[in-house]
Amino acid sequence: MNLPDPLIASNDRQLFVDNHLIDSLEHVHIHQHTPSPRETCLTLNRPWEGETSWCPVVIKDGGKYRMWYRSQDEQQDTGGFNHTFTAYAESEDGICWQRPNLGLFNFNGSTDNNICVDNPNTKNIAVFKDESPGVPESERYKAAGRWSGGKPARIYGLVSPDGIHWQNAGDGPLIVASEDDPNFDSPVSAFWDARQGCYVLYARGWFPDGNEPRMRAIRMTTSRDFIHWDAWQYIRIDGKTRFDYQLYTNAVHPYAGAPYYFAFPKRFIQTRQALPEWGHEGLSDILFLASRDGLNFTQPYADAFMRPGLDQNNWHERSIFIGPRVVSTAPGELSLYSVQNYRTPNAHIRRFSLREDGFVAVRADARTGVLTTRPFTFTGNQLEINYSTSVAGSIRIALLDEAGNSLPKFALGDCPHIFGDEIVRTVRWENVNAIDVAPNQPIRLQFELTEADLFSFRFFSPGEIS
Repeated sequence: MNLPDPLIASNDRQLFVDNHLIDSLEHVHIHQHTPSPRETCLTLNRPWEGETSWCPVVIKDGGKYRMWYRSQDEQQDTGGFNHTFTAYAESEDGICWQRPNLGLFNFNGSTDNNICVDNPNTKNIAVFKDESPGVPESERYKAAGRWSGGKPARIYGLVSPDGIHWQNAGDGPLIVASEDDPNFDSPVSAFWDARQGCYVLYARGWFPDGNEPRMRAIRMTTSRDFIHWDAWQYIRIDGKTRFDYQLYTNAVHPYAGAPYYFAFPKRFIQTRQALPEWGHEGLSDILFLASRDGLNFTQPYADAFMRPGLDQNNWHERSIFIGPRVVSTAPGELSLYSVQNYRTPNAHIRRFSLREDGFVAVRADARTGVLTTRPFTFTGNQLEINYSTSVAGSIRIALLDEAGNSLPKFALGDCPHIFGDEIVRTVRWENVNAIDVAPNQPIRLQFELTEADLFSFRFFSPGEIS
């Protein structure tokens, strides 16, 4: 019998956002969960903000949450371009936000504002904290943004010791597009990727290579020093690079604690219009994509991750947007930050929440179903799961050998029925205190589910940090 080469799960958390570990699904299916709307963080009503402010980037930095967002004053129009700033807000809990008076830049005769960047070279900037080895403290924070002055399109970089006081990175633009490249006219995403040991930048691309009819897409590039960048590569989604819809933004970021890159691109349907009186064509919603290498993505569920919803101010061409970060705001809770009601007097940034690892789940209804994984190796001697059941539902788990036979002491019948709703639940088998599988021995997991959602699992050893 020819068995497949075993995968390596190590002690990483494994989510079901792709089929990497899935061998078979019987009477279960992949279900996408959608984020729940929470409170308004900022109403974009300051004189230097306005209806087209957007692009919030939120990070958890030490003991506080920090947000950078585009602040666009539409009253100051120079050469056909609205005056754009980057503004800054902060929070102790990720829920209640304040605009600190930074006193750095003059707006209408006053420096009483939260503007931290007034630089015509950098619009829609993506800020990140650089955790790369040996980075100078004067460049601990970095940002990339597009130039809005015409063609050829350019992306510039900024560096900062504190995320507040910024200066140009290098002597010129980081990237200059070719003459036939239309522009980078949507938010970029940038970060230091510790997994691959390089900086990564995602930006808008156009198919086919700038020629008509053009389709918005997502491309990425990498750099070892943040100054010199490699050739662009277009991301692939389920093996394809071109789709029936346009990808207006990207919002790509590495997911903390698990080996994935997630993206929340804005899907743009240019041929639809819900509000006849609206002066621009098209509608938008948000998709959820996942990748293990940052280039090849999957869409685990064929539906929007965030719909416009009941609010009619979201039913137009560019209204909703999710920033390129997910942060933890409470035990078991993740928060995402979205611009809503774009280009209306009620434009605002709203927080949305999701359970930890709660993007998709393997779901079973009242008919019991089974998920069986492919063979893999792991480290650790305990197994934990993130799950939810109804009061009548349950989960049981078996350890199998490569051929699919139950290991002694670890069959389904040895596992008591698990029910409840927990972010972390250590799995127990009768009369077993630890998983005593030989090192590097490939196994399979078999999950039996009834009226249950399984979000993730992880092997670990007691005492190690998740």
